[in-house]
Amino acid sequence: MLNGSKIAAACRLFCIALLLTCTACGSGGSSSSDGNPFSDDQSDSTSGSNDGATNDDDTGDGEASGDGDAPDYIEPEVFSNGMAALNDTGIDFGSNSNTNGSDCSLSLMASDGVTPLAQDCAQGRDAEASSDNDGINGFDFTRLNANGSKYTGSGEFETDPWACVRDNRTGLLWEVKTRDGSIHDADNTYRWGGLTALDRGSVDRTGDYYDDWNELVIGTNAKELCGYSDWRVPTNAQMMSIIHFGLESRPFKVDTDYFPNAIGDFYWTSAPYRGSHGEFYAWAFQLVFGNNKNLQRYQASAVRLVRVIDPFSGSGGAEETPDERYTIDENGTVTDVATGLMWAQCVAGLEGALCNSGDARSMDWGTALEYAQNSTLAGHSDWRLPNTKELFSLINFNAAEPAINLNIFPATTVDYTWTSSPMIEFSQDSWFINFKTGLNWFKGRDDTMLVRLVREGTDNLATTDIDTQEIAAVTSDDGLGTMAGSMEPVDIHAQLLANEQGFTGDPTTGRDLPHINDPKAQLGKALFYSKRLSGEYDTACASCHHPMLGGGDNLSWPVGYDAVNIFHNSAPDLVGPGRYFDGSDPDELEGYPVIGRNAPSLFNVGLLDNSLFWDGRIESMNGAPGARGTSAGIITPDSPDSSTPDSNVPEGASLANAQSRFPTVTHEEMRGDEPLGGGNQSYRDMLAQRFVGIQEWEALFQSAYGTTEITFDRIAEALAAFEESMVFTENPWKEYVAFLLGDPSRDSNALTHDQKVGAVLFMTEGDEGGAACSECHSGDAFTDGQYHAIGLGQVGPGHGNDNLFVTDSDFGRQNISGDTGDAYHFRTSPLLNIAVTGPYMHNGALSNLRQVMDVYGNPGGAMNELLGLGTILNANATFNETGDADYCELQSVINIMAKTDENCEEVYYNMNPFAFENTRFLFRQSFDDSVSNSPAPEIDINIQQSDRVVRFMEALTDPCVTDRACLQPWIYDSSNWTEHPDYSENRNFILIAEDRDGMEL
Repeated sequence: MLNGSKIAAACRLFCIALLLTCTACGSGGSSSSDGNPFSDDQSDSTSGSNDGATNDDDTGDGEASGDGDAPDYIEPEVFSNGMAALNDTGIDFGSNSNTNGSDCSLSLMASDGVTPLAQDCAQGRDAEASSDNDGINGFDFTRLNANGSKYTGSGEFETDPWACVRDNRTGLLWEVKTRDGSIHDADNTYRWGGLTALDRGSVDRTGDYYDDWNELVIGTNAKELCGYSDWRVPTNAQMMSIIHFGLESRPFKVDTDYFPNAIGDFYWTSAPYRGSHGEFYAWAFQLVFGNNKNLQRYQASAVRLVRVIDPFSGSGGAEETPDERYTIDENGTVTDVATGLMWAQCVAGLEGALCNSGDARSMDWGTALEYAQNSTLAGHSDWRLPNTKELFSLINFNAAEPAINLNIFPATTVDYTWTSSPMIEFSQDSWFINFKTGLNWFKGRDDTMLVRLVREGTDNLATTDIDTQEIAAVTSDDGLGTMAGSMEPVDIHAQLLANEQGFTGDPTTGRDLPHINDPKAQLGKALFYSKRLSGEYDTACASCHHPMLGGGDNLSWPVGYDAVNIFHNSAPDLVGPGRYFDGSDPDELEGYPVIGRNAPSLFNVGLLDNSLFWDGRIESMNGAPGARGTSAGIITPDSPDSSTPDSNVPEGASLANAQSRFPTVTHEEMRGDEPLGGGNQSYRDMLAQRFVGIQEWEALFQSAYGTTEITFDRIAEALAAFEESMVFTENPWKEYVAFLLGDPSRDSNALTHDQKVGAVLFMTEGDEGGAACSECHSGDAFTDGQYHAIGLGQVGPGHGNDNLFVTDSDFGRQNISGDTGDAYHFRTSPLLNIAVTGPYMHNGALSNLRQVMDVYGNPGGAMNELLGLGTILNANATFNETGDADYCELQSVINIMAKTDENCEEVYYNMNPFAFENTRFLFRQSFDDSVSNSPAPEIDINIQQSDRVVRFMEALTDPCVTDRACLQPWIYDSSNWTEHPDYSENRNFILIAEDRDGMEL
């Protein structure tokens, strides 16, 4: 046997019992502040044993007793995290692939179809000692008064409060939060880095260490709360110990009967973050789900103090997992002396002393459970998948990429590793550990991850004795807080990320963009508002892209030709909400749209270089930065194939020029029932002839081109000039970035603090704790110009795409590329002026930016909320079964219900009878890395962080786009319509947009 330490074999026999009883630091009473000894010897509390015995001999080995006498032992050089034993997860329910049960009877079955697969609920303390007397599902707590005596009150905190909670399993003592305005008030928040923060006193420390929580630490210790003066900020492992993953009916994953006044914000740990940009981060826990996360140190969060069992001396720090903590056996196993767990040294598929033989195997959750259950590694037949707390115990938070002791667990990678713990809120998910930095999170059970086996462990029934303080009191400030510099930490962080990612704040740099007063732009403006470009003289470009509606129409699904109002009267000038489609053909429905994709905003279209339209069917041959498509040919739907430029688009034309040629020939948009005739190009020539011979139009062409000749190429070029003149980039972000780049005249407070934090989250990768937005929304225009699948379901009219699995779906980019890996991929939207360009996404399914964030943070949950489902993975689910589908709150849906007197369910299925099944299929495929070319990034941010990202995105909006007077140069209305060239010829051809109430936009 190879030892990871110098521990003698005889000593190892005592180590687990020693850790359980905690007698290395002495046992017995601790004097409280009033001189009364700690009176809770647990003789009258629940110990978890089945025979009703007291805790005088927790382990049953006769070596330790609760009478104050220390046992004879040889002190080993072992690591201790300040806890006697691991708490269990509290999970008492089983699961199949997409459903959680009410107890352990529901289970995935082994491949024989008979044998249930052992999950978290089938083992551990929450299965064997699930008493509710002193905590639920295996937890064992005791309430204490402020003087350290056992609390004997009613258990109603508001009227009969207690001060501390002792965890009888781990030995940890916890501060109880109040609502009294004192230092213990639950709403007090702090920046990270005060007393007891790790590395605070190191000369090599990096990053900011604030003093914000010092008053809490010093004040708590000065009054010897519950009899102790060594209170501190907990570690990751200590915070994890009180998380109850089996709680669904409560808003927090802690037992609030013992820990009242919990809040939904983060709670700091004492641990710095060792991952990328670690100087800006520290670890925190959020109680809503029970996960840890790296959080910006300057982001104010809560603190719950802990009092730990005095740790053994050893070479490791309080968050390390040093070699002496483990013993390595030649049979491929490792024993963790601190927890008693035996681990497979290598992940499944690897073997050898260095785990360098074979290939690591990734499995879905069910396969992982069965693999563990069938393993006979080292002659043992009781291997299992570890629960989330067990696997979490292996994390070395002083390391990263991977965050594990590689001397003990060689060849461990940063890939996700399964636990046996199902996620209670989302019944299709289970918990995993990301060993890149040490995150615990949840993911779909059909995802594939690595597997590391575990067996045995400490006595599930044992609890710990009371500990005597041997560590010095922490009652004075060490003076090591960081002094404020010339820039705030959030500014320094944002500056670093902005520089790394090449943000300048000014997307117009190097671009030759037209001005609205240029003659071509003025001609384009007149064309943009002229109905002559529509087949039936009833639609203009501005019908779906009006400046006062964010460059779009504020509808989920646009209405082109044959527009009517709620009374079904023709309403060609009604733009935005209240505009309906006539729907008089046999295959149409009155009032229902026939276009299934949202109308993109035309604001800042001149900043795009790769492609236009949601599926990129207008595409530059080279995507040269800054060229707008002018430096190479452009592929369009008129191209002979997907790699050949359209010969009808003149050399040097921009993407907007090419794009403007297609709404006019599209039946559902502007052409209507006007016959196409000899094809797209001949139809365009016909439209151009409508302007010939009209003096006012010829005058505008003369001004723009020096000749009165009118061709569709010139019409397209002029339309592009007008559209590209809509440059709205003077936003607060631009001002702030200029400050970050060193311009002292710029305003450092152009963004609020929350917006700055949101910007940092926006630019930070998902597995580094950020929102990962800039992975796709990159560059100063906030788009990579590429195509991604995010699993957002179909909610509007179909696109006519069928295969073996779906009918009348929308395959997105696949329609253009022909690559099935591009199915359901759509172009990344630019984010400038995003506050005014909703509804959002290619299908207009989301009403607000908060919903957009939810789609990325929790795709399954967002889909459930959008469609009103318990879970989208339930084969028997039906649309709006919960009665509160967000779909029913879409403005377009509300409009249709008002016009047709139909309910939301009828509208949904009338819109597309196949939409629900199409959605179920695309949702699964979009997140399958083996099928999808570019799935969305995975992120883990909470509600508050999501809100900060939303506030940042709102700061990308130019104030001009919300100011009617500022937008006037791009609008025709009653104040200037006499200047339009159609005014004299036929003023009905001018679109003077009005809302549903008849008011001009």
